[in-house]
Amino acid sequence: MIELKNLSRQFGEMWAVRDLNLTINKGEFCVLVGTSGCGKSTTLRMINRLIEHSAGEIHIDGQPVRGFREDLLRRRIGYVIQHVGLFPHWTVARNIGLVPRLLGWEPERIAARVDELMALLGMSAERFSGKYPRQLSGGQAQRVGVARALAADPEILLMDEPFGALDPLTRDGLQEELLSLHHRLNKTIVFVTHDMDEALRLADRLVVMHEGQIRQQGRPIELLREPVDEFVESLLGGNSRGLKEAALTPVAQRLCHAEMTSGVPDIDANKTLRDALSLMLWHRVDCLNVVEGSESLGTLRLADVVTARAPMGTTRGLSS
Repeated sequence: MIELKNLSRQFGEMWAVRDLNLTINKGEFCVLVGTSGCGKSTTLRMINRLIEHSAGEIHIDGQPVRGFREDLLRRRIGYVIQHVGLFPHWTVARNIGLVPRLLGWEPERIAARVDELMALLGMSAERFSGKYPRQLSGGQAQRVGVARALAADPEILLMDEPFGALDPLTRDGLQEELLSLHHRLNKTIVFVTHDMDEALRLADRLVVMHEGQIRQQGRPIELLREPVDEFVESLLGGNSRGLKEAALTPVAQRLCHAEMTSGVPDIDANKTLRDALSLMLWHRVDCLNVVEGSESLGTLRLADVVTARAPMGTTRGLSS
């Protein structure tokens, strides 16, 4: 879907990005991470030509991006930023319908698309469509930003630190919504973040950048278990990588189909091993009952968590 070939960007004497090669497959959720100034946001903005590349090539569906008119290219690529960028004197509905209006859609089609997207993002059209950005919470405004980016049904969604300014609870909820949207819509997403837990949770492909180049890329579990060097190991959490891997592994993968144990807490099968460890520590137990809804599935023992290891291809974010 997206190919970056020997991509470089120079600002004066400084190379922000240098000889970068990356292929992002259709429907893939690719997350760029790295320290400040590593070139990840510059790379993102070169894809839709908000920043022009100095050398190399960018292809979308096999076509060089410089073969597209800039305005048409940006209309076919959704773009979401941290501070949303909603027009303050436009209603929510008008903000969401911006790109379809620029594309000349009929008013009835625009209205139907706005209602569809608001429902998709859990916002009542009756309640929110007539509101202004100043009347929204941070999380609501960010949902509107995502809806606006999706309005013309683009194949690609670029997201630059979209949840960075939000409180942890709101951020967690929006991450879950974004994963759900990705599963339902199968968009190709390129996402920039400083938050490693967020990156590991969302990514199919994790790309670690350093000094304008890719240091390592692959499935999150691969990078956690086999970092290419000390920089990648440190960025991914150093000695806490085991807990980060536990946060990627569902309880259902480790449960034993044994009789339920009395006097210990229940845990949902879709929770992670990190959730399970936290619950065990809090209640001072070494076993939990695993449930799904009202159904009892078995038990999870501490030994099952710490002695077994999931295969490389079985945790979140590992589909090709």
